Amino acid sequence: MKRILSVLAILALMMPFALHAQDSGYNGTAFTGGIKVGINFSNYIGKSTMQPGGEAGIFLRAGRSFYFEPSFMYSFRSTNFDDLKNELEESFEVGQHFIDVPLLVGYKIVNNKNFNLRIFLGPRVGFRLGSDYDNFEDAVGFAQWGAQAGLGIDFWIFTFDAKYDISASKFKQYDEKTFWKQNMVNLVLGVKFKR
Repeated sequence: MKRILSVLAILALMMPFALHAQDSGYNGTAFTGGIKVGINFSNYIGKSTMQPGGEAGIFLRAGRSFYFEPSFMYSFRSTNFDDLKNELEESFEVGQHFIDVPLLVGYKIVNNKNFNLRIFLGPRVGFRLGSDYDNFEDAVGFAQWGAQAGLGIDFWIFTFDAKYDISASKFKQYDEKTFWKQNMVNLVLGVKFKR
């Protein structure tokens, strides 16, 4: 997984240079940015149930048909550990606060002036700001690496993304013998400053 993330990171860094050489059926805006807000659903695979959280931040997008999109997002993730009730004799819900920085590379399958249909993928690093459950502070660690992939739609000044996020970083279980990985589904609505 780390090799895949390294390749994605290299592609993301190379993308701005490749953008100058591309051809496009619609010679639209090569650079735009805006704000995004959304909802996320996260869990630890096989050990918890998804709960809704939220996120908000800013993004930049460079390119026409092919594009590079870095974002800077605050993310609140909530997870319910009902599945551990038999093991720990209790269930509990955990809320975590992160700053997420996805570096996405995308392609516009449909590229019109007022409507775009996009696919994208790329690496994501998350920096943990805190947790409302003390036992998670040391177990999760400060930085989490992952990858995102999804589908996006642009209409006029509005943009919508549906993303799947899988973490490459492992969470140390309470017995310190096994590890869990977090995954997340994001539904995000944004407003572009420039079409």
